[in-house]
Amino acid sequence: MRRNREQLQILASRQAFTLVEMLIVCAVIGILATLTLFAVSKAATASKVAKTRATIQKLDVALRQIFMSYEDQFDAIKRRVARDYPTLSPEERQKIAAHFIRDLMRMEMPQNWEEVEEEPVRMAGGYSIEESPLLEYYRTAKNQATEQPPERGALLFLIIQNLNPEALEAFHGSEVADTDGDGLLEFVDAWGKPIRFLRWTPAFHGSDLQPDVLEWLRDPSYNPNRDNSDWWRNNYPDDPRLQAAMADARAIHADPMDERENADGWFLYPLIYSAGPDGDYGIDEGKDESPGLGRNGILDPFAYPFGMPKDSSHFDNIHNHQWYRSF
Repeated sequence: MRRNREQLQILASRQAFTLVEMLIVCAVIGILATLTLFAVSKAATASKVAKTRATIQKLDVALRQIFMSYEDQFDAIKRRVARDYPTLSPEERQKIAAHFIRDLMRMEMPQNWEEVEEEPVRMAGGYSIEESPLLEYYRTAKNQATEQPPERGALLFLIIQNLNPEALEAFHGSEVADTDGDGLLEFVDAWGKPIRFLRWTPAFHGSDLQPDVLEWLRDPSYNPNRDNSDWWRNNYPDDPRLQAAMADARAIHADPMDERENADGWFLYPLIYSAGPDGDYGIDEGKDESPGLGRNGILDPFAYPFGMPKDSSHFDNIHNHQWYRSF
């Protein structure tokens, strides 16, 4: 009997785990759980990035169609200016036509709510195009919104709703929402955050669709990881390095809306962007800024650094300017 009891005690002691063994097992389980959660999180983020990119691609197509429609309007504006101002030089007529088409685009495709409240911009000599009827529509929408000012992303929805309504059929219910409850809809990314747009982005860094003058500057004082807005303001338009970069940009891809030989501008493409996984847009949106009159007395989208990186948080943005490099 005593011997049986001793044997049972020996067997019991052999079946128990030591504290060290328990700790090792727990550590292994913890590591496996962490790796699994990381893999699941990474897969979920990749899925959201893909979904957001698909939404932005549809928005890019819709906006591109709107931009193309302005080419026909530009030709009509040039003929009108030639008819109305026959005594002006060809250079002056081209200058007026460029101003008119840019201001028309500003009124019909406002990138912030402050532009909605602005009247047509008068250039030197008092020339200005008539106010677009769409401005009154946008003003009404703003005044009826329950939040003031409304989310700026709502403007992108209103623009497509009015200028390319057929494009709305391509979007699903999960791609549209009223994120701030103000009564105005916005296109949203897979994280439920508004997708925004900038009509002209002269200071957007690393674009595949428009000349990247910031990359060409090779100026050690410029850093895409911090806010350089003051740098742009202080150097535009007279800094020799910036002037040289702008001249190169125009030589490669000239601004189709300004045909003058001495024009500074280069081709600009609208930016459609999501804040990405971190929820931070990280670029200079010019909260209450609008392109003003430049040194040539013409509406100048290059005067303000729209799209300038403010900090490193912009690197995970999902947008339409770098398809093969987006996150």
